[in-house]
Amino acid sequence: MSLKKVFLATTLALTSGLALADNVSYDYLDLGYLDYDGADGLNFELSKEFDQNFYGRIDYTDLDGDFGGDFKATRLNFGYKTEISSSVDFLAELGYEDIDVGFADDDGFNARLGFRGMASKNFELGGYASYSDVLESTDLTVEGRYHFNNQFSVALEIGNDDELDEHYGVSLRYNF
Repeated sequence: MSLKKVFLATTLALTSGLALADNVSYDYLDLGYLDYDGADGLNFELSKEFDQNFYGRIDYTDLDGDFGGDFKATRLNFGYKTEISSSVDFLAELGYEDIDVGFADDDGFNARLGFRGMASKNFELGGYASYSDVLESTDLTVEGRYHFNNQFSVALEIGNDDELDEHYGVSLRYNF
């Protein structure tokens, strides 16, 4: 099954009203490992909710790979979220990005649209489409996250970036 079909199926499942649990948290610290075709490394995310509909997110990625040096990306995003059902959120983000690949450094904007929701009491699904101005690329990612309790969860993600290729990741999240 192609990644586009997986993304569409995840989106349909999240928006169909099958979700059974409370809303997801936007106050978290997330540490993960990413594996791209020819590169791997760490990802760090910090998200903080400002009010019912707005949040901020910092995303830092550091990869070692075959791009002629290290790949470092920092994104500072401002997000808007709204409930589309009792346990599914639609989100939209816009932000600044600074990307350093080997000896080249550039900055620009990025955008992200997606859905997050609880498929059961402990299992969260997410689907995202992201655009990078610097890389001039679009990334489609789906994620499954298992919540051990209200504070700790672990996730598995799969995605495809039209510039950086397929990627897989695992992460550990602490909700505060």
